[in-house]
Amino acid sequence: AIFIENASNITISGCHFFRLDGNAIFLSRRTRYIHIEYNHFEWLGENAIATWGDTKGYDALAGEFPMHTLIEHNVMRELGIYEKQSSAVGQCKAALTTIRNNIMFNMARAAINFNDLVGGGDIVEGNLIFNTCRESGDHGPINSWDRQPFLTNLRDGKTGSFDPLPRIIRHNFIFANYNAAQGVDNDDGSSWFHIHHNLFYMAEGRSEEHTSELQ
Repeated sequence: AIFIENASNITISGCHFFRLDGNAIFLSRRTRYIHIEYNHFEWLGENAIATWGDTKGYDALAGEFPMHTLIEHNVMRELGIYEKQSSAVGQCKAALTTIRNNIMFNMARAAINFNDLVGGGDIVEGNLIFNTCRESGDHGPINSWDRQPFLTNLRDGKTGSFDPLPRIIRHNFIFANYNAAQGVDNDDGSSWFHIHHNLFYMAEGRSEEHTSELQ
């Protein structure tokens, strides 16, 4: 419904995204300071919000990916009607995203999925998440894959580093019901996560694999 590419300082507020076959909002390539707030997403074929940036293989120094996105005070429900590998927020090749004070429920798979860790610095806080993974059963309401390290300058500000900023997940209320398991499921080499002060219900644990918290 809304496709934003190579743009900055845009606010999407007070909208109702209803019965769309695909994604409601898609952020592409170099976007900065996109605020998505006080919206209602329901009965969507794919993701409520998805991102995708450009890199040269592992080299992301050019910064051609979404950064400083704010997603807050939205209601997201009945998602993934057609595309089951979908989420309320599907983040691919993006950094410094804040996902705050949203309500997410009734979806085929994870509510929040981090495909990779380009730069890091994301904050997930104050969200209520329940009734996820209703049509799959191999991960949790928040899921991450970090199979590919990326070179950015977000951590050192100079020459670049493969070490990202930590991704913080805190102060969320998460029900790992239906086929979900862990409250936060860090898969496939996920690292640089700081997960603390959350309330998990029906969750087996924080992660099915070791999660590094190096600084």
